[in-house]
Amino acid sequence: QGRKAIFMVHLQPLKLEADPEEIAKAIATLTPGFSGADIANICNEAALIAARGNAESVMHSHFEQAIERVIAGLEKKTKVLSVDEKRTVAYHEAGHAVTGWFLE
Repeated sequence: QGRKAIFMVHLQPLKLEADPEEIAKAIATLTPGFSGADIANICNEAALIAARGNAESVMHSHFEQAIERVIAGLEKKTKVLSVDEKRTVAYHEAGHAVTGWFLE
């Protein structure tokens, strides 16, 4: 109920293809544990996705794409890591190794 109410607040300024109550109920069930900020991000991202696609209104599919984007973050355009990213990953993985060694 709480997430649905938060969605209702953030859905008000959007032009929606369906009834806001239905959309709020549907996407609230898809977002357990999401904070108010996450919900606001989903609504904003759905509106951006709709605008990029020249849609006349925000559809349920836009919200599904927005949820995926908020959960997974922005997609990386390149799979090649920079030197700094490689160093960060190396430290991270070394931390796993050291932790595992101490826990044995």
